[in-house]
Amino acid sequence: MRRLFALLALALAAAPPLRAQEVRIVELTPFLGARSGGRLKDFGTGEWFSVRPSWSWGFVAGIAPGRPNLIFEGTFLRQATRLDAENAFLGGDGNLHDLDLETGLAGVQWDFAPKARVRPFVSGAVGATSFEAQGGGYTTSFTASLSGGVKVMTTRGFGLKVQMRALGFFSGSSRRDLCRWSSCEVAVPSNGTYQVDLSAGTFFAF
Repeated sequence: MRRLFALLALALAAAPPLRAQEVRIVELTPFLGARSGGRLKDFGTGEWFSVRPSWSWGFVAGIAPGRPNLIFEGTFLRQATRLDAENAFLGGDGNLHDLDLETGLAGVQWDFAPKARVRPFVSGAVGATSFEAQGGGYTTSFTASLSGGVKVMTTRGFGLKVQMRALGFFSGSSRRDLCRWSSCEVAVPSNGTYQVDLSAGTFFAF
């Protein structure tokens, strides 16, 4: 997880520098969601394992330059789930089918009506996701995200945010990393795997 936070910080630092007088909006959104989809493949046997739907959570932090429609944002997401298999990774302590996904993203959001009470938006981001199997197996995958949603402001600086996010995971670091205690080859498939996340959270604007 430390590596993901470091990646997120570096990506945000690469955004164009902003003078203090240009910063008009800072946004913070903690959220809870539900995520589904995604499969991993055992390249040794050809067998596929589905990632079970489960709850997810995370937060988004954003900052806007002089143009309030455009917001540079960083996102952290986490999902604790399982694979549809009794022991997908073989060997180990019998619990390696538990799977945790942690994602760090950096990207941009476009607000269509930044001064209205109801604010539809779209966003895109890239980053990395760690897939960690209980027992220590670990791999990292390049991740891309596209999303859309709406913010409903109840006061000038507070509101609710609903967001639908599509996530694509590509090119895991190794076919063996998730199988720390065995010779299996369970990994992200070569053509990628995909998830959908629906979330709702409280929205703070400063």
